[in-house]
Amino acid sequence: MSDIPAHEADRHRQAWVLKAGQWSLAQDAVAEQEDEWRDYSEAIKAAGYTVWTGAGEVYMVPLTLTVWARPEEPSFLFDLEGAEQTQTVYAASLPDALTLLNQLAPTLQALAVTDQIAHAEPETMSVLADVLDKLHDRHRGKNGRVIQK
Repeated sequence: MSDIPAHEADRHRQAWVLKAGQWSLAQDAVAEQEDEWRDYSEAIKAAGYTVWTGAGEVYMVPLTLTVWARPEEPSFLFDLEGAEQTQTVYAASLPDALTLLNQLAPTLQALAVTDQIAHAEPETMSVLADVLDKLHDRHRGKNGRVIQK
């Protein structure tokens, strides 16, 4: 059982932090701000973070990522927003942030591509085919068939 009173438990919420390739739990850098702000992004800003980069458009892909940065550790906040909930993790420094981005990139890319294919309309299927042909270095003849090399 915790010695922290129930009304203060949120202030002592912990979050995962990647530092020098190792994950550990630390006090959430934004938790103290959440009581004062209704909007989570406002709480993030109040903790000293500004948007650094992001991937995915809200409501367009099944998982979006916004990375926030500030000078002091943990320097990077990763806000992963899924369909039902959001998860926040931190990276202590730029090398840690780049490591985490490298780990997340294949998942974000696969989800984005899968979502785009799932939502493709018949009139955009030829564009999708063109993209796939370009990726696979395929060429098509006038009849639409793939030309073998």
